[in-house]
Amino acid sequence: MRAPGFATRNIRLKGLAAVLAAVLWAGVAYASNPPDTRTVSVAVPQESASVAPFTLVRAIPDLVVRVSGTREHLNAFQPADLVVSVNYTVIRQAGIQALPVSVINNDRDVALDNPPTTITAEVDRVASRTVAVTVDYSQHPPPQGYVVRNKDTAPRDVTIIGPEHQLATIEAKVTVNLATQKTNFQADETVVPVDAGTGQRVGSVGITVAGQRQTSVLVTIEVAAVLTSRASAVVPKVSGSVGPSHFLEAETVSPATVVLNGPQDLLNALDSVATETISLNGIIGTLSVTVNVVPPAGVTASPGSSAATEPQTSTA
Repeated sequence: MRAPGFATRNIRLKGLAAVLAAVLWAGVAYASNPPDTRTVSVAVPQESASVAPFTLVRAIPDLVVRVSGTREHLNAFQPADLVVSVNYTVIRQAGIQALPVSVINNDRDVALDNPPTTITAEVDRVASRTVAVTVDYSQHPPPQGYVVRNKDTAPRDVTIIGPEHQLATIEAKVTVNLATQKTNFQADETVVPVDAGTGQRVGSVGITVAGQRQTSVLVTIEVAAVLTSRASAVVPKVSGSVGPSHFLEAETVSPATVVLNGPQDLLNALDSVATETISLNGIIGTLSVTVNVVPPAGVTASPGSSAATEPQTSTA
């Protein structure tokens, strides 16, 4: 049976048109969603890195993996779909060494482009060292006029466990803020292992107390006021009104100054100190009295604690 003429007419031309249409469609699809690659960083699990009697000297950095696929698939890709595992059981000696690593891809829409098969790690033997806890408040000392008289921790020593060759330079430090502290300080504070040379925190060691994992100690600091002395003018404190047709003409004080003794922060503001109140009610002549100087609490006046005042009145 022969096909109708319209079906066979220009069959070659129709075939060419179909091929061109397919090529154009593929070109458009390729242009809108081309293949691409991307690098991602994946964390390396290190919970099981310590294989007795060895441990990592420092943390292994993230693994960089190149992923390939269409742009659309790469945009939808999540690094969490990559699972990294390291064979730490091959560790047999200290030093820098290559450890086998595998990367499993759980996203079937993308592919891994030559994923790494080894990672570099620095390994050392595990050791321990007992060190005294130091208390550091140098960045935030007590306010002006106050000093640290004594400091202590309980316990006073901790045991640091980690890479053998790092332990010699590690300190156990507690940092506290005393910037507003005017009384004694006591609190549980975290002990941080730091390198004595650089002052930087060391993350590859652990801290124990009496064989138990413990990262805090009780810190007790005695904060006291700085005691000093200074001269201060005596100012009579008066109340009431002199007699009719009189006014207060002058007053004298002897001694005119006294020496104050007490905390520095209080004395800094005491350019003058008042006496006890002197009543002027009805006075029409000279009044001579001896009254005590009244410094604020925590401050004493010397010599003695009194001064003579002589208010004078004159007829108006």
